[in-house]
Amino acid sequence: MAHDAPQIAAGQEPGDGPLRADGASLALRASEYVLLAAVVAGFLDTLRFAAYYIPLRFAVDYQEGSDLLAALRITHGQTPYPSVGHFPYIMNVYGPVYYYAVAPLVKWFGPSFTAPRLFVLASGLAATLFLVLLLRRWTKSWMIALGFGLLFPAVALVRDWIYVLRVDFFGLALTLAGLYVFVTRRRLVWPALLFVAALFAKITFLAAPIACFFFLMVGGERSDSGDTQQSTSAKSSARRPAWRFAAWMLAFGIGGLAALGLATRGWGLFQIFLTHADPYSFSHYVSVIGHFVWVDAALLVAVAALAVRDFRRREFSLPLIYFVLASVMTLTAGKFGSASNHLLEWQAAMCLAAGCGYQSLRKRPRPVAVLALIPVGIVVLVLLGLSESLQLNPDLTGCEAAYRYAAQQPGALLSENPGAAVLSGKKVWLSSSFEYAFLGKAGRLDERPLAQLVEQRFFGVILLNDDLPELERRAAQPLAPETIWPPAFVTALAQNYHPVARFACLGANVAFEPDPRPKGAQDSTADK
Repeated sequence: MAHDAPQIAAGQEPGDGPLRADGASLALRASEYVLLAAVVAGFLDTLRFAAYYIPLRFAVDYQEGSDLLAALRITHGQTPYPSVGHFPYIMNVYGPVYYYAVAPLVKWFGPSFTAPRLFVLASGLAATLFLVLLLRRWTKSWMIALGFGLLFPAVALVRDWIYVLRVDFFGLALTLAGLYVFVTRRRLVWPALLFVAALFAKITFLAAPIACFFFLMVGGERSDSGDTQQSTSAKSSARRPAWRFAAWMLAFGIGGLAALGLATRGWGLFQIFLTHADPYSFSHYVSVIGHFVWVDAALLVAVAALAVRDFRRREFSLPLIYFVLASVMTLTAGKFGSASNHLLEWQAAMCLAAGCGYQSLRKRPRPVAVLALIPVGIVVLVLLGLSESLQLNPDLTGCEAAYRYAAQQPGALLSENPGAAVLSGKKVWLSSSFEYAFLGKAGRLDERPLAQLVEQRFFGVILLNDDLPELERRAAQPLAPETIWPPAFVTALAQNYHPVARFACLGANVAFEPDPRPKGAQDSTADK
C-alpha cells in the first residue's frame, strides 16, 4: 500500500519531528544550540587535556609500560606473548591486533609514549565520527547527530582516558565501524570482520556483535531508523542472515584463535584468557559505575524514552539492544584490577540510544519545557567536567626523576612501574607486577625464581610502590587482593636491599639498592 510522503516544514530537517514556530519551540531549538555549543566546548577541552598529557615522557597509567613493551618486542622480531613458565615474566593481556597496530609507531618514532598516545587519540576521534554518522543515519538530524555524538568525547569519563596508551579506544573504533558497516552495507562479512578484529584487540567488545545477531534474529531490517520493520512472515526468513552473520563471526574468530595458538605455542591464548586472575567484587563494580549513573541521568532519561517507544511498538531497535548489552558488559568493571575504562563502550552506546530516544520524543506532541530538560541536563553534565582544572596527578610529579635514576643506575632493573623498566633501555624482567601477583596466587605461575634473584642481589636497583615497613605489614596479613608481593619476595628484599631514594611516582615511589655488606654476614638464610 502506498503512503503519502510526510510534509516537512521549511527549514526543518526530515527527522526533526513536528516543530511549531511558537515561542516554546523556539526555546527548545535554542536549548539544542546551547547543547551543541556545550559539547563542542567539552570536546575542545578534551583536546586540551590530550595536548598536555600526550608529550609526557613517563607513564601516566601502569598499563602503558606493558603495552609499549609489547609493541617494542614486535619491532625486534619477538612475539608479544612469550612463555610465562620461567623468568623473565612478560605478560600481555590484550589481543594481537592492538599490539601490531601500535608496533609500527614504535619502530618509526622510537620507544616513547607520544606517538602511541596520538594513535589512541586518533582512535577516539574515529569512534566519535562513527557515532555521529550512526546518529545522523538513525535520526535524520544533524543537530542531534552532532549534539549527542560529540557529547561522547566531551564527558569527563572519555577525557580522562583518551590520551592513555590503552586498548579501549582502538577496540571501540573497530566496534563502531563494524556497527556502521552493518547498518549501511548488505554484505555481512565486513561487519563480522571488524567485530572480530575488535575482539582480537580486547575480548570484552562483545556487545555490538551480539546486538547485531539478536537484531537480525528478531526480524530487524538494517534500515535508516535502526528499527525492526519487517512483517511477521518475513521475520523467519530474516533469521538466515542472522545465522550467516554468526557463521562469519565464528569462522574469523576460530581461525584467528587457531593461528594465534599455533604462532605462540599456546601462550597467546594463555595470556589473553587466563591472566585475569584477580578476584571479582560487586561492591567494586558499584563503586566504579555508581558515579557515572548519576552524572548521566539526563542521558538515561532519553534512553528510557527509546525503551518506551520500542515497548509500545512491540519491537527492538538496534540502538536499544546495543545499549542493554553494553550495560551488561560493564559488569567486567567488578574485577579488582578494572577501572572506569570498562565503561567507555557503555558511554558510547548510551550516546547512541539517548540520541535516538530524544528524537522519538521530538516526534511526539508534548510539553516542550519538559523535553528541553534533557539538553539542559546534558549541558550541566558537560559543564561539570569543564570545571576541573588541568594539573598533573601529584603521584606522578616525580616520575621523570625516577625514570632518569633508573636509566643511570648500573646493573639489572626490577620495577613495579613498567614504564620505568621499558624506557630505561635495559632488559625488562617483569612487565606487570599485578598479573604476576595474582597468577602466583592462583597457582598459574611459580613465584620462587624472582625471590631467589633478590636473595642473590641480582638486581642493581629495585623500584617499588611501597616502602619496606608497608611491604612487610601486607605480607604478614592474610592473603588479600591488595597484597601484591609474596612473603618470600619481601623477606629476600629486607635481608638483601635497603632504600636509597624516594620519588612521587606510582609504582616507583621507593628505590632499593643491594646492601653493601658481604652476602651472608648478617643473613643466615642466604646462600653461603
